[in-house]
Amino acid sequence: MLRELLILALVLLRVEGGKPSIGYCDHSSCFTAHAGTLDFNSAQKSCESKRGSLMTVRTPEANSLISNLLTGFSGHFWIGLIHRGESCSDPSLDLKGYTWITGDEPSLTFFENWKNKDSVCSQRCVSITKDDPQWAERHCNDATDVEGYLCEHQNTNKCTQLTSESSVLYETPFGFSKHDLGEVPHSSNATRLDLGTKYICLEGEWLKAPWNCEVYKGGCEHDCDKRNNSYICTCPPGYKLESNAVSCGKAQDDPCHKAGCSHSCLSKGKDYACLCGSGFALDVDGKTCKDINEYDDECESGPCDHSCNNTIGSYHCECWEGYKVSSEDRHICALYCPQWECPAVDCDPNNPFQCNCPRGFILEERPTGLICTDIDECEMLYCDQHCRNIIGGYICSCDEGFTVFGSTKCLKTDIVNGSGTSTTIDLFTPISLTPTEIPSSMSTAGLAGTIVVCSAVVMFLMACLVLHLMKCCRTIENLILAKSCNEDVHDLQQVTTGK
Repeated sequence: MLRELLILALVLLRVEGGKPSIGYCDHSSCFTAHAGTLDFNSAQKSCESKRGSLMTVRTPEANSLISNLLTGFSGHFWIGLIHRGESCSDPSLDLKGYTWITGDEPSLTFFENWKNKDSVCSQRCVSITKDDPQWAERHCNDATDVEGYLCEHQNTNKCTQLTSESSVLYETPFGFSKHDLGEVPHSSNATRLDLGTKYICLEGEWLKAPWNCEVYKGGCEHDCDKRNNSYICTCPPGYKLESNAVSCGKAQDDPCHKAGCSHSCLSKGKDYACLCGSGFALDVDGKTCKDINEYDDECESGPCDHSCNNTIGSYHCECWEGYKVSSEDRHICALYCPQWECPAVDCDPNNPFQCNCPRGFILEERPTGLICTDIDECEMLYCDQHCRNIIGGYICSCDEGFTVFGSTKCLKTDIVNGSGTSTTIDLFTPISLTPTEIPSSMSTAGLAGTIVVCSAVVMFLMACLVLHLMKCCRTIENLILAKSCNEDVHDLQQVTTGK
């Protein structure tokens, strides 16, 4: 079951946007070059949308990759180095006082390649070119002669190259394809060009096609179908499945070749039968596949949180503004905010000041209305050593000689590796993102109300205590008075009167 869920999750790993022209994977990271006239901040956001960040160049080995990445380019490319202008840069400091966009400590950088040693006192970012790989400082919003940007992606659970005498083409989730790839990223596809056999890299292991039909059609050339507990590739009418189990070839003597079935055809001798895919039904002519209107059959049963739309052969759920379809269940709409703050949209109709916010956000009351604002988890000291706040979460990082463990803890690298001896820290591995686990339903007004209620309860208890003490004091006074009277009676002596 776990493997099935992992396979289904691979669809989400494919990068968005234009594909890079070239890429390279080494030391548990992949590096890609992307063309585009963008400023520094836009380039970083583009890398983040591809589940990465602007490239860090912390070692001579990383610097040597740049020449290969920029093959065919002549303009400037952004890398992830920035001076935020809070103070003047200082050539005597590590990285002149600049910082990597990933938040890594400058002391972890063992390579610098500045074009000049001048000091600057305002915000600057760094770009390079293929012919001049020295680090050039420029205004972060200056995209003049900028041709693109370099991204760095985490490459964990990677596979080794397939052992094959034939040439193999690897298609990576980061958008580039290569015949020779030292470290093959998780969720990459591989095709043996001699046989057409296909594989997918899953959790460090190769899985042969056909695999789960929900992921890239199971690696099938035409279509994929689940039968019992296994997956098979299917071919259109008049074609048959090749020996590689994924490709389709013409079947000249197959009756399905001239049957005219809309979707697929099953032949037996000289007879055939037309078949339809999921969401379709065979029409009266026995050949045409007619779309089943799921809006009538499925949507009316209310499978979607917000709205349901029929599509050809299926249906899909849509969400209102401020929500998005959950990655875990396509029928559920989850709260969503892609920026530092968004208007609150999920509020109790009977109490408009009681609202829910997306994960990692908290409710605030403003003059303009109720706002869900990002929680700065770094102020809560979750991370052992270093913390960087991001939208809806935070990133923990560690000093040299330590490794992030359990998303927030920093353990010595030799303890994590279980070697008992010191190991070299992997300078290429970018920091992984960890979603926050802070509840987001408590608002500022709600917190103030809670404090008032608690204060009232404490005052009530104190009043009860005072009344109890006063009652006890009265009882003690009465006892003392009674004792005093008894002593006076005992002190009286009998007097005899003379006659």
